[in-house]
Amino acid sequence: MTTTTSARPRRNRIAAGLSALILAASTLIAAAATPAHADAPHTYCGLEVLGAIEHRYVQMDGPTGQLGCPRTEELVNPDGVGRRRQFENGTIYWHPQTGAWPVWGDIGERWCQEGCERGWLGYPTSGEYRVGNEAHQNFRCGTIYWRAWPERGTTMTRLSENRCI
Repeated sequence: MTTTTSARPRRNRIAAGLSALILAASTLIAAAATPAHADAPHTYCGLEVLGAIEHRYVQMDGPTGQLGCPRTEELVNPDGVGRRRQFENGTIYWHPQTGAWPVWGDIGERWCQEGCERGWLGYPTSGEYRVGNEAHQNFRCGTIYWRAWPERGTTMTRLSENRCI
């Protein structure tokens, strides 16, 4: 009987701690589910862009940058959590666990051949970056590598191993 009585307060403390942790996590997820929409929206090319997607878009020089003008409103992804906004030359994807990152070009095409955010690669976790004569982009479970061969008039994309297996 002593074991049961002394174990109950510990279980109660653990349960209370877990409840507090779940409440804190759900509050953060709920706040993140609308990507920082507390900011006032700004208009670009006649469409309002806001939150984390706007922040990334502005970092990329907005309508004068690589993405060009926005083409859609912010869309909810099929998982019900992530968001995306399509631009003239690519799309910015946002998820509370990975942030807002652009995807476009041959890397974007290859990513969507693998299922876009619903595929095995998952959401992007970086923008494109250069390593030597290749462009790389990281995703939750892998990396896509792109290389041009001007002398052959071709390009090539390849995938890393699945890091989430």
